[in-house]
Amino acid sequence: MTQTSLPAQSNDLSAREIISLYHVETPEGVVLVYTPAGPASRTMAAVVDYTILAFLFVIGLTAFAVTGDTGLLNNDLGLALFGLFSFGLNWGYYVFFELIWNGQTPGKRLVGLRVLREGGRPVDVVAVITRNLMRAIDFLPLGYGIGLLSLFIDRYNRRLGDLAAGTVVAREGEPIILDNILKPVEVRVPQRAPDAPPTPLLPNIERLTPAERTLITDFLQRRDSLSAGARAALAAQLAVLIHQRLELPLAGGHPERFLEHVEREYRVFQAMMERHSG
Repeated sequence: MTQTSLPAQSNDLSAREIISLYHVETPEGVVLVYTPAGPASRTMAAVVDYTILAFLFVIGLTAFAVTGDTGLLNNDLGLALFGLFSFGLNWGYYVFFELIWNGQTPGKRLVGLRVLREGGRPVDVVAVITRNLMRAIDFLPLGYGIGLLSLFIDRYNRRLGDLAAGTVVAREGEPIILDNILKPVEVRVPQRAPDAPPTPLLPNIERLTPAERTLITDFLQRRDSLSAGARAALAAQLAVLIHQRLELPLAGGHPERFLEHVEREYRVFQAMMERHSG
C-alpha cells in the first residue's frame, strides 16, 4: 500500500485536482491524502491493458481456428465456446490481476495507478468482481461512453463500476517505509515578531481541519521542487480554500506568505491548547 500527499505530478496540477484530493482520516488521527486518477492516466492504462488483451485474443482465436480437422469455429459448439472464452478473457483479465496485484493491472502498474476501496483500504474480492461486472454498462453505448461521462462528472473521477463497488482509482505515491515514518517532519516558516502575543493572530484558526493542515504543510515542504507556475497556482488555490475555511475576506496579499502565516499561527494555537490542557 502506498500513501501520497500532494499529487506527484504537481507541474500539471489544476484547481479541480486540488479540490478533488481524496482525504482519509485513520482512527489514530493520521490523514492520508490520495490523488484520484484522471481520465488521461486511466485511458493510458486502458490502452496498455487492451493491447495485451488483443494479443491474447488473437492467440485464442488462432487456437480455435486450427483446432480439429475443420476448426472449432466452423460449428455452433465451437462458436459458443469461443464466445465464452472471449467473455472470460475480457472479464477475467481484470479480476485476476486486480486480485493478485492488489488493485493493479499491467496497465495500471505501468502508469502508476491502483484501485482502492473507499477509505483507502485494499480492494477485496467483492469489490473487484462488482466493478468489473459493471464494465459492460460503462462501455455503452460505444467506447466507454457512459464510463467516460461518469469520470468527468464525479468528483473523484469514478466510473459507474467504481461507484457500485465503492472504489476509487488513485495515483501511486511514495512507499511507506520505516525511514519515512521515523523521519521528523519539518516545515520552516518565518518566525513571529518578538512582541507578538502568545495567542494566534488569525481569527477562527481552530476551524482548520487536519486534512487542510496536511495540504498546507505538504505544500510548504515540497514547494521548492515545483515549477514556478505550479507553485504559484497551487499556493493561490490553497489560499482561497483556507480563506473560505477561516471566513476571512480575500485580500491581495501573497498567497504563499499567507500559507506560512497560517502554519505559524496554527502552531501558536496548538501550543496554547497544550498549555491549557496541561
